[in-house]
Amino acid sequence: METRLYTEMAALEGAHWWFRGRRAVFLDVLRRYAPTGALLDVGLGTGANAAEFTRRGYAVTGLEPSTEAIAFAKEKVPDLRVIASPFPAREIEAGTFDIVVLLDVIEHLEDDAHALKEVFRILRPGGIVLVTTPAFMFLWSDHDALAHHYRRYRKGELMRKLHGAGLVPAMVSYYNFFLFPAIAAVRVAQNLLGVKKTESDFSSTPGFLNGMLATLFGAERFLLRLGPLPWGVSLIAVAKKP
Repeated sequence: METRLYTEMAALEGAHWWFRGRRAVFLDVLRRYAPTGALLDVGLGTGANAAEFTRRGYAVTGLEPSTEAIAFAKEKVPDLRVIASPFPAREIEAGTFDIVVLLDVIEHLEDDAHALKEVFRILRPGGIVLVTTPAFMFLWSDHDALAHHYRRYRKGELMRKLHGAGLVPAMVSYYNFFLFPAIAAVRVAQNLLGVKKTESDFSSTPGFLNGMLATLFGAERFLLRLGPLPWGVSLIAVAKKP
């Protein structure tokens, strides 16, 4: 990821609607599948998610290669244990963690299949992995390029890669469902017209609109309790190590 995006992320991830809505969704999913345990936050970033995991009682370790990101994370969680390394990290012993979270991480990894096999190795038997990742290659944008993404996924592809790593999917769903039509329309129009952006999608949003979008996005957690959603800008998955 571009280094400047870490500064932008640190400034926005506490309040920006996308980060708030995503956290509401994945924290609810995590609570249902693994309410406690030793948790590895792969791709720690600037630490807002690790702070939430810590507040909820998980024993959190962060893994992050960027020294800039780690500095921001340490401001949020001073006592956080951090492994300063890219993933996979061979120094992590097999069967170390109950939970591994990869929140918008695997799209950054050239060999995602190998990374998921490494997740299997470091999980304890019965442990879970929580994955979020962008969906649908037709939604590819300049933001994906700025963030150094290799791909966006379809549900079937993600399920196959989880199975290929020996992990058993417990739930796989699209999410960012309500806003999908508007976001898809904008992305497709930009691609057809050749519109180029030099900024990420994480721009500030006016207060009232920001709150409304965060509430709408976060409300999807209630729908996900009922079953998978048929489309969305992103995917969320939980898989278990037998």
